[in-house]
Amino acid sequence: MATKVDELVIGPATGDQFALSRRDFLRLGAGAAAVAGVLPPAFARAVHAADADQAANPYGSDTTLVVIQMQGGNDGLNTVVPYGMDGYHKVRSAIGIQDGQALQLTDRVALHPKMTSLFQRYQAGQVAIVQGVGYPKPDLSHFRSTDIWNTGVPDAYTRDGWLADYLAVAANPNPLAAVSVTGGLAPSLDGRGTGVPAMSSIQAYQFRTETRYPGDRDQRLAYINWVYGLGYPGLEQLVANTGASALSSVQQVQEGAAAYQSGVKYPNFALANSLKTVAQLIAANLGTRVFYVSFGGFDTHSNQPNTQSRLLEGLSDSVEAFMQDLEQMGKADPVLLMTWSEFGRRVQENGSQGTDHGTAAPLFIIGHQVHGGLYGDYPSLTDLDGNKNLKYTVDFRSVYATVIENWLGTDEKAALGARYDKLGFV
Repeated sequence: MATKVDELVIGPATGDQFALSRRDFLRLGAGAAAVAGVLPPAFARAVHAADADQAANPYGSDTTLVVIQMQGGNDGLNTVVPYGMDGYHKVRSAIGIQDGQALQLTDRVALHPKMTSLFQRYQAGQVAIVQGVGYPKPDLSHFRSTDIWNTGVPDAYTRDGWLADYLAVAANPNPLAAVSVTGGLAPSLDGRGTGVPAMSSIQAYQFRTETRYPGDRDQRLAYINWVYGLGYPGLEQLVANTGASALSSVQQVQEGAAAYQSGVKYPNFALANSLKTVAQLIAANLGTRVFYVSFGGFDTHSNQPNTQSRLLEGLSDSVEAFMQDLEQMGKADPVLLMTWSEFGRRVQENGSQGTDHGTAAPLFIIGHQVHGGLYGDYPSLTDLDGNKNLKYTVDFRSVYATVIENWLGTDEKAALGARYDKLGFV
């Protein structure tokens, strides 16, 4: 079971707490916290992960995916603005983006005026915009729609995240094959017997001992390493190995972070802080294939113009700082970013300078290796579904399939359970 690992804590230095016998260790087993709660088995990979052939990956074996979740349901119509389409200004008379302000992409669509950095990347061919992304029989509940996007399953309930499915098929033994740079484990990475660490920051991800007894730290570390090296049989050895991997990975992260230097100034924004942590981990050369970050506030039932402008500017500028950081390190080429939000908003604005829960919306794919441009058709603003919402034109699983197979080099059917029409952004 995937486990959040933000702090690895040892309790007070009492004799009972630290005098761990071999019998106690064996009694704990793989399902309990390793070494009396010292290290949870967050790094235990699926012992019997599914065997699957790796698809040929023209981008190499070190490609990295950074997933950015935009929590709350971002309004797609004011993000990728259909200013040249019938009906936009009529239904958005109060909150619509004016033609002279929008950053024009074509004679029909434009970007929100606060997304200047992303617009420049788009002009350089490094941004793909997938339009009208959604799924059949859309659900307008935050909880259910988020669950659908997390699992990749719109017509059933499951706890296995789509990225956990990828990790299980890839069977990567690296304990840092994926990292959730969030306050808790991202559900997309949870399930299938995978173990993914969640760290809110580099500083929080370390082996913590009781601060009242700083002189005992080295002794405790030595003891734990000795316990893990005793050579247990069978399942107990698996527990010992995962614990040893945990200690090793903590050391790798801290040493790699200590060597990180950057001249890039990140904006004062939550997403920027998370992406800077991702940049530190990429600089450490830990072999991580998937990073997950999130930020929220997109549930704009009221005061949408101000709120969304701030959030989209933060997204654009945070991504730009991150890309500049990777470029200065010479590590930008194998990195791909993908955004998503649980749904879009209604076509018709409401009476509170906002929009209510809707359906299809665009998402962004960003990176040096991206085939930039627009993908999928922008949904009609006049031919709506029975609830007067947009009809999706691209199944979100096509985006997942493209990322899994064409970028991460793993068979999409083995990971997603089916094949979907892939898009050409990579």
